[in-house]
Amino acid sequence: MSEQDHRAWIAAGTSWVAECPGAGLAGFLVAERTADALHVWELAVRREMQGRGIGGRLVRAAIDAAAAAGLPAITLTTFRDLPWNQPFYARLGFATLQADGLNVRLQAILAREASLGLPAARRCAMRREIAAARR
Repeated sequence: MSEQDHRAWIAAGTSWVAECPGAGLAGFLVAERTADALHVWELAVRREMQGRGIGGRLVRAAIDAAAAAGLPAITLTTFRDLPWNQPFYARLGFATLQADGLNVRLQAILAREASLGLPAARRCAMRREIAAARR
């Protein structure tokens, strides 16, 4: 993602950071509001800060923001075979979407990732519904 992309997400209010006292920036999440969901473009936590719940807190902040915006869901694409990716998101309530369950937007994102060299067979799209009570 470019600096310009990050600045746009900051301006849109869809960028979250985690800072740790004395350690500085620990991680970040950037997302984009779409017509049907908040889409997570990137989640990153510094290697030495992993395993402390920082990623989960960033995802929950994005879920809360999606709920506050009245969005019905939060989506993302990720690697299905890495333990810190698909299984991590599944623990946070995300469901892996099968090919026949992908909307045009998610199909396009996965196709673009494949065109950039990411292995399509290892990628998946995931979606977490936002409970009506939270919207």
